Amino acid sequence: MKTDVCIIGAGPAGLLASIVSAQRGARTVIVEHKTTACRKLLHTGGGRCNLTHTGSVEEFVRSYGNSGRFLKHSLYEFSADDLRQYFAQRGLETKVEKNGCVFPVTDRASDVARVLIDNAQKQSVEFLYGKEVQSIEKEQAGFSVLFNGKKISARAVIIATGGITWPSTGSTGAGYKFARSFGHIIVEPKACLAPLVTAETWLGQLGGVSIENVVIKAKVANRKVQASGPLIFTANGIGGPAVLDLSRLITDYLPDHDNPIKITLDIMPEYEIESLEAQIISLCSKHPKRALAGILAMWLPKSLALNLCNQISPSQTILASSLQKNQRKQIVTMLKRLPLSVVAAGPIAEATVTRGGICTAEVNPRAMESKLHKGLFFAGEVINVDGPCGGFNLQIAFSTGHLAGKTAAGIVGC
Repeated sequence: MKTDVCIIGAGPAGLLASIVSAQRGARTVIVEHKTTACRKLLHTGGGRCNLTHTGSVEEFVRSYGNSGRFLKHSLYEFSADDLRQYFAQRGLETKVEKNGCVFPVTDRASDVARVLIDNAQKQSVEFLYGKEVQSIEKEQAGFSVLFNGKKISARAVIIATGGITWPSTGSTGAGYKFARSFGHIIVEPKACLAPLVTAETWLGQLGGVSIENVVIKAKVANRKVQASGPLIFTANGIGGPAVLDLSRLITDYLPDHDNPIKITLDIMPEYEIESLEAQIISLCSKHPKRALAGILAMWLPKSLALNLCNQISPSQTILASSLQKNQRKQIVTMLKRLPLSVVAAGPIAEATVTRGGICTAEVNPRAMESKLHKGLFFAGEVINVDGPCGGFNLQIAFSTGHLAGKTAAGIVGC
């Protein structure tokens, strides 16, 4: 079988690459080892698909940190606004939520997948499902893609196989093997946007309890970092959007059980310390016969309030009327600066995004083409780039996929 462009992986990066390639007249084939496309995308945003974020290209670049410079050209080529317009033109409007996250108005990830798959099919992209690629080899006129005892001869290849998170959806790390066979350096994959494991075991008593908004602060490598948003307590630590964003900032320094990373949780960021203490004094005065845990439960989940009070006085219930000054100071400190020790990130298979992959120094950011082999392209999470929660990582997939598809079609003369 011969084709112009062969794409490995039918996730969002691979699908958009195929659409752009085919639109430009290139014969395009997608090889996917699962039996359906977009398996991981269907799980994103709790099944709602947070497909991008609001903001200018420059704001996106800043949000990506060290990855921003590499991604800048692809973001200008296909921005968040371009992405929303793309879906709107195909009948799927998007909406912006108060935190800047962008979702389809239907709140269904399956609608995002449907638009991509339908558009690819309309562009005559050929899908080969259930075909696991064994190897990619260089030929005189391009590449051989070998799978299931068969071969595709392609003038250009785009590797869009994802990372190694959520392996059940098809992200097995195969792309690293293919890139390594062509001499590319693979930065060690790590969990990024992952739950965090703490040394404090008492958090396990709160497994499943959530807080709508916290501010988490830490210091790593003499640099102060912080993240904010919802948090959920887990069986062995903390999770939720705020934690996932923090994990991205500290994951390179984990795990280290001998030197855990010290963090603090501000459970009530809407209050300054002085005003919070004044509020507690006022409520205790108004409700002298109520337990302190009951006072705190006006703001917090009851189980969390009980747990915090238990750390002050484990042998007795503290009544509002008998709350001592030192105890009040303790509870205020815990509410505003709850100390925790992070010893590890959660397993990489449970992380939302992979950090690591194909070294960006060996990829042309203006084409997503290998600097080592002409005609070999990369797109999406297989590259060593990542962003915070909120649609930033799917935007990477779409922007790099769009650019790879465009330039791959260009080199085959389309």
